[in-house]
Amino acid sequence: MGELLKDGENQLDAVLPYSMHVSSRYLELTKRKLQSTRLPRELELPEDRRWQQGTPKAVLEPLLDYWLEQYDWRKQESHFNSSLPQFRTTIKLPLDTPATTTSSDDNKSGETAASQSLRIHFVHKRSKHENAIPLLFCHNWPSSFIEVSKCIDALTDPHSLADSGAGTQQAFHVVAPSIPGFGFSDASPREDFGMRDTAGYFHGLMERLGYKQYVAHGTGWGFHICRALALAHPQSCLAVHTANPSFEKPALKRSPVAYFKHCIARLTKARIPFLSFGYVPSELKTNSTSSAQEHDAAQDPLNPYTSLGPTLSSLYSHRPQTLSFSLCDSPVGLLAALLDVIHTRAPSTTPLHSRSRSPFLSPVELEMEEARRSRGSLPTDIRTLPTVHEEEPEPPPSPQSIDVDNRTYTWTPTEVLTWTMLQWLPGPEASLRWLRRAHLDTLPSGPSSTAYMSVPLAISTFRNGNTSPLSTTPLMWGSAVWNITWVKRHVRAAHLPAWEAPDVLVLDMRECFGTLLAQGAITLPHANLPVRERVQT
Repeated sequence: MGELLKDGENQLDAVLPYSMHVSSRYLELTKRKLQSTRLPRELELPEDRRWQQGTPKAVLEPLLDYWLEQYDWRKQESHFNSSLPQFRTTIKLPLDTPATTTSSDDNKSGETAASQSLRIHFVHKRSKHENAIPLLFCHNWPSSFIEVSKCIDALTDPHSLADSGAGTQQAFHVVAPSIPGFGFSDASPREDFGMRDTAGYFHGLMERLGYKQYVAHGTGWGFHICRALALAHPQSCLAVHTANPSFEKPALKRSPVAYFKHCIARLTKARIPFLSFGYVPSELKTNSTSSAQEHDAAQDPLNPYTSLGPTLSSLYSHRPQTLSFSLCDSPVGLLAALLDVIHTRAPSTTPLHSRSRSPFLSPVELEMEEARRSRGSLPTDIRTLPTVHEEEPEPPPSPQSIDVDNRTYTWTPTEVLTWTMLQWLPGPEASLRWLRRAHLDTLPSGPSSTAYMSVPLAISTFRNGNTSPLSTTPLMWGSAVWNITWVKRHVRAAHLPAWEAPDVLVLDMRECFGTLLAQGAITLPHANLPVRERVQT
């Protein structure tokens, strides 16, 4: 009996190779649903306002035709199976909260479950370089594990993307798990499964692979997972990198030091270096009343320049079960929802200069450079999807062109449909429930949002094509809750940098983590080496 129990535990601990293979019957069902789609009628709006009501029919209908006539899921399945080393393993964690809702009749509401086991799907690629740092890559919503696909080779092999700056030789062992309920990870049956639980499973996965200490990257909801990891496991999650974060304004009661620094920076217009505290003049306004009014307008969901991603994720999370009835049965409905999240409008006409800087360098010099660059105007163009005949994405620009590249990434039909398929295949209901809980877990007044985190935070910023500059918050607001140690701003527009600007993001991660390692801000024991995946025989 003891031997049988031991064998059972070994099977649960096993890390098994995994390959995607969707049944032909399910693909046929998808095709039939696409063929029977009834598209809604819509208003005739001018070109510059056609996204204000939501995803335009003129954008979606050609994609529907392409999905039926040209899109090849098997080709994408084969591509990701060959380019991303995928695995699954069962992680078992203790539960310290009541299991308020489960899918088992044996576990009634209010009872406390001792533990919960979930199969976690993940990508794991080890670097051949001795100085490689374990990197946990946390994907965003409505993304999936393929978000890492454009970065993974350059992260594991520094020579695949040349660079002449700091951290040029820094390599990483990359682990990119699927959030439970996303992709091919099991969904939790618990109603209260959220950020802390997700972080616990991700940390358990890193320990399973032999990574006792690691760094983490995530944007959007992936960044919130990174924060939950750093709060719960600060001795293991040694540093975090993110892109385009948003922070709450420092409050006097909770963060008096950060509050007064912000007040002083506003009074001096951030033009006195030792009194700027990392703020730049472009982030601060001279007239506080008009500034507040403009900022409120930028946050209005009906404002055409409001960032759509946060607005839509909030709307989708309010009543996930109701929305699931439509999205679980309509691949075109999922496509429309995804398009509404990732689309962008006209690029900003005031790009920032890309340069590495501490948040405490002189902002006056930066502002002069920004003013010089903004004298000329950029052409205003509405970003749309390419024609359905385009199959392959544009190659990323060379690192030498990063500082002068202000283009907006264009998604191909194949990319959009593949992202949609990875929501459609597992069904969106679990991810919508997770999103609802994630909103509750990250309320601005909650302890997870207001607690100060000493783990170093590195930030990259990109222009967001469908967002007013006023809708983004000053980076140094984050100093109230984070130890911000590294900042870099870019000209390139990117809402999802790992997909839309992977070359820039890779160079930033190399530089920030390599710099922190060289400065001793993070230390990794030499014995922190990965274990080999154990294949069950």
